[in-house]
Amino acid sequence: MSDMKRFVFNLEALLRHRKYLEEKERNELARLHGLHQSEVNHRATLQQQVLATLGELARQRQGVLDHGELSWCYLYLDRLRLELDQSAERILSLEKKIQGQKTLLFEAQKKRKVIDALKARRRRYYLAAADREEQKLIDELVVTKFAQAKA
Repeated sequence: MSDMKRFVFNLEALLRHRKYLEEKERNELARLHGLHQSEVNHRATLQQQVLATLGELARQRQGVLDHGELSWCYLYLDRLRLELDQSAERILSLEKKIQGQKTLLFEAQKKRKVIDALKARRRRYYLAAADREEQKLIDELVVTKFAQAKA
């Protein structure tokens, strides 16, 4: 068994590279999810501002009407609605990017798993060969001991 070398996988560098690429894709997916969540939170804040402004507008209509302030409220509501529309577009865009990134991550995982499976198979072959070599040495030792015992 002393003749057997330790297991060396000749594609180890490729495996490390594939793991790096997979991790890079995973990090990008996490970054996109973070951006998406941030945009969803921003949209919720805008919706709350719209509701608060509508409430303020309703309160102002019950009291003395200040046309200047009413026009500012309507301008502000228009601006909030525009921002809501833009936010919805950004959310849709991020969702598409997330789907694309999931596909890239899946492909990177597939490529890494192929090399991992090859490494596992070669390791099994190596261990089987090592076991055969060890058994061969044991058999030789037994034959030698038996021959010495007979002599």
